[in-house]
Amino acid sequence: MPPKPNVISFLIADNVMQEKGSNKWSAIGIFDHIYAEKFPCVHINTALYVKLSDAEGDYDIRVEFTDSSARKLGVFEGVKLQVVSRLAQPDFGIQTRNLFIPKPDKYNFDLYFNDQLCQSFPLIVETKEMR
Repeated sequence: MPPKPNVISFLIADNVMQEKGSNKWSAIGIFDHIYAEKFPCVHINTALYVKLSDAEGDYDIRVEFTDSSARKLGVFEGVKLQVVSRLAQPDFGIQTRNLFIPKPDKYNFDLYFNDQLCQSFPLIVETKEMR
């Protein structure tokens, strides 16, 4: 079984894109909080950028979006990663649309490699107060 990777970077953004040729990643609109005027709400563009170390082998990657009660609200899967050397530092992006957010809460993006939880990353959602 491949070793569990170490997460060097995990960014939540509006968009991520990889440049053709150089394969460099760009993250646009990085955030860790969402402020909404009413609930439920939908965050139209949500993207994740992940950079790893200490990985070697084949990985099926899944990200689960969960609320503070560990209720699964969304699943992003289908990313496969093949790492030929532990010296590599592979990275990847996931772009999604229409992330449903039922209420103000502390949410998590739970990152899995080959069905094993690696780490959770928080997203705080609060009510935007009218001024």
